[in-house]
Amino acid sequence: MQSRLKVALSLALLLPLTGATLEAQYRVRYGYGDPSSAGVSLTPYVGYMDMGHYINGPLGTSASGADAGLVGAQLTLPLTPHIAFVANGAHANSTLVFAEPAGGGPTIGNSEVWLFDGDMQLSAPFRGQMGHWVTPFLQFGLGAMRYETQNTAGSAASTNFAWNIGGGIDYSVSRELGLRVLAKDYIGHWSEPVALPYSGDHYTDNFSISAGLVWHL
Repeated sequence: MQSRLKVALSLALLLPLTGATLEAQYRVRYGYGDPSSAGVSLTPYVGYMDMGHYINGPLGTSASGADAGLVGAQLTLPLTPHIAFVANGAHANSTLVFAEPAGGGPTIGNSEVWLFDGDMQLSAPFRGQMGHWVTPFLQFGLGAMRYETQNTAGSAASTNFAWNIGGGIDYSVSRELGLRVLAKDYIGHWSEPVALPYSGDHYTDNFSISAGLVWHL
């Protein structure tokens, strides 16, 4: 009788310790790792880009790329717990549209945009529900935008300076994986003539929104 009582008391004492151990293992493995101590991460993403005007022509006319899908990836290298360097590359493929003052306009060709930039990221992680970490962040940086246009009048390309600013949020699914939502504005510059009846020197404002999977390497 005494031996059974000892076993029961031992089990009663061990169960809380076992539960605490399992909870600690879960925190280490799934979603409880502090992102401020994480290493390099890779984030492939897809999204949507609202293309700006390439050139404003005479009498209120303009040429721009139609809104298009966006595919890209970001490589993040932490420098401090709240500051990181981000290398970004993306591509959008759309149609080239000639706009008229009365509204609308014909589609006259294709337009591709390549984005390459290096950014600084400022983040402020905090623990969310179920212990998973949520990380709001701000990105801003410099790089280049390459425009390539093709239509019946010919083709043209321009690679020029661009800067960007945006923000988003990361949500840790596990210690290795997370989800990212990002909104970003790319301010590019077209400084060479396009294959159109007119040319010009014009800044373009291209807004994008995307979602991706954060993979901690």
